[in-house]
Amino acid sequence: MSTSMSIEVQEASLLPFYLVFDVSYSMEPVIGEVNNAMRALKNEILKDPILGDIARVCVLSFSDEARIDVPMCDLADDTRITREDFLQVRGGTSFAPIFDLIGERIAADIADLKGHGEGKVFRPTVFFVTDGVPTDAVHEWNSAFTRLTSVNAYPNLVPFGLGDADEEVLRAITFPPYRQDGYFFMANAGTSAEQAMQAITRIVTQSVVSCTQSAVAGTPGVVMDTRGTEGLVNMRKMDVM
Repeated sequence: MSTSMSIEVQEASLLPFYLVFDVSYSMEPVIGEVNNAMRALKNEILKDPILGDIARVCVLSFSDEARIDVPMCDLADDTRITREDFLQVRGGTSFAPIFDLIGERIAADIADLKGHGEGKVFRPTVFFVTDGVPTDAVHEWNSAFTRLTSVNAYPNLVPFGLGDADEEVLRAITFPPYRQDGYFFMANAGTSAEQAMQAITRIVTQSVVSCTQSAVAGTPGVVMDTRGTEGLVNMRKMDVM
């Protein structure tokens, strides 16, 4: 007599990440480290199948214009991030186009993930790396930032500053602004741009892993893992109302 067994298949819960890199001309000394950041994260995902099951990553860059360099995907399947550097410096540091592009991609990506039956999609996290101040007018990038953070699927946005980045600008684009898990990062005085970018790479990679592990446990949140970067960058926690 044959028997049948019913197996319950549980939908995966997905956690979208956006890696956003300033590639203005001033980033030339560290553009190699920027490319290394993507390779480091891809290697972590390749080592841990659970990360690949849950983490979805999109890579964006900005200068005078904003670009999608790696569309939202499981980085284990990506063929763009290789040994060769594919991000190169170009132009100035305009924030408005990248904020608008992030917003457009979040809306499209979440709809696409849900439309393909990928399961529950958690709130996206944006890691935003810059070494300067916006070259566009304050009202322009402020308006674009407001558009980005006013939608239902607003992201958790974690800025990282090195070089000539301005602390007040980073504080202004940390989102949500008043929450226990609101953070931004500044390179410490005396830290070289290369050291700072290496530390940022480590924090982003470790934090993607930690955030994904929290989602696996059913308690998704912004978990910043700064191990091994002590003395190089300073994590600033936003005030809680």
